[in-house]
Amino acid sequence: MPPANEALTMDNEVAVRKPRPQNESGDAGRRRPERGGRNSMRQDVEALKRQCVLDEARRLFFTLGYHGTTMDAIADAVDMGKPFLYRHFRNKIELLVALYDHAIALSEDALDRALATRLNADETIRIFVRNYLGVVVTHRDIVAIFFRESLSVPPEKLLEIDRHKANFDQKLTAVIRGGIEAGSFRVSDARVAAFAVVGMINWSYQWYRESGSNTPAELGEMFGDFALGILKSGRVERAP
Repeated sequence: MPPANEALTMDNEVAVRKPRPQNESGDAGRRRPERGGRNSMRQDVEALKRQCVLDEARRLFFTLGYHGTTMDAIADAVDMGKPFLYRHFRNKIELLVALYDHAIALSEDALDRALATRLNADETIRIFVRNYLGVVVTHRDIVAIFFRESLSVPPEKLLEIDRHKANFDQKLTAVIRGGIEAGSFRVSDARVAAFAVVGMINWSYQWYRESGSNTPAELGEMFGDFALGILKSGRVERAP
């Protein structure tokens, strides 16, 4: 029998023993865990813990307000200690900015998913309204923070937010303008109409409750009808 670390292969009909690869410990055929895998797992755990911090910050900012929440309270809530908290977020401002980034990403995704369907203006608006209202009512806390705490956001971040808003408004306005050109929508100012549709949805964070009589999906359909009713039969005067 060949040694355990050798295998038989055929070369010109002659059995030739070729050594099997060995690892550093001499164990044939065994692989050491890749260091990259351990690093990836560690990164996943860190990301999960970081998300826990954001979740608790969001809960406390929503219930106590930004100024009513301390870093000590957040550290106590996540039960991971101040060193971990400050390793990821140096102060409350960084937590607030991260939550604003998340709110913006959710809003943009709601619109981009509607645009990606490449359907006509009517269907695109209906899908957008359903998506966006779903964001507002299922993430009431983060939407409330977005509108309540803008005075606490650094000026440079507000400028970035304004750029995101402008891009969002331009995309939605283009959809409505396309509906006007196709003869489906009758409003005279696509930009103001876009503000009206978004504003109608934004305010739902104030009154929506999970215990209410309508689900987010049902409200999405209702608000889609409202939006199309405005665009098809209403009249929005042109902005000066």
